Amino acid sequence: MRRLLTIVEGHGDVRAVPQLVRRILERHGIYDVQLLPTQRRGEYPSVTKLFDTYFLAAIKENAAILWVMDFDAKEYDCPYREARNLIARANALRPNWPLKIAFLVKEYETLFIHDKDATRAVFPDIKDIPFPVKPEDIRGAKEWLSAQRPSGMAYKETVHQEKITARLDLDLLREKSPDFAHLERAVLALIDAPVPV
Repeated sequence: MRRLLTIVEGHGDVRAVPQLVRRILERHGIYDVQLLPTQRRGEYPSVTKLFDTYFLAAIKENAAILWVMDFDAKEYDCPYREARNLIARANALRPNWPLKIAFLVKEYETLFIHDKDATRAVFPDIKDIPFPVKPEDIRGAKEWLSAQRPSGMAYKETVHQEKITARLDLDLLREKSPDFAHLERAVLALIDAPVPV
């Protein structure tokens, strides 16, 4: 059976990202991939400092690696450049290990703002509020979601992230979100990539 390890940033991602990956696989009729227990390694600025250690620990699982992180740090300007840098570092340590970096601009919850129906299914108290046309332009999607809800009803990633992920329209996201389209391509590429012996 093919094996895939997901590495994520935050507490809510630990459950939401594997669920999103499973949904992508099911959408493509793929059911023979074992998702290993997710590793949480923190946000990108911290990961850059400890990437070599984290990567060497991850390859001990003998699986392809999908690393999903938010891309909202002000000191970095190009997710593609940063992803290439990490891939180059990985190749210097262990050439050709199947690794994909999937950055979400500016954060995972941006996907929810792309899909207002999925978001409103979990938050019916968000009624006739217009959703932003360009969710990637928002710094603080979590805060935006909280601000649209009644006072005292904030968005909580450990409670809501997995619930909204379960309802996301993957076809809509593929059309509207380049980050989701990249993540989906990464998943499909990784499951067929051979793991070096």
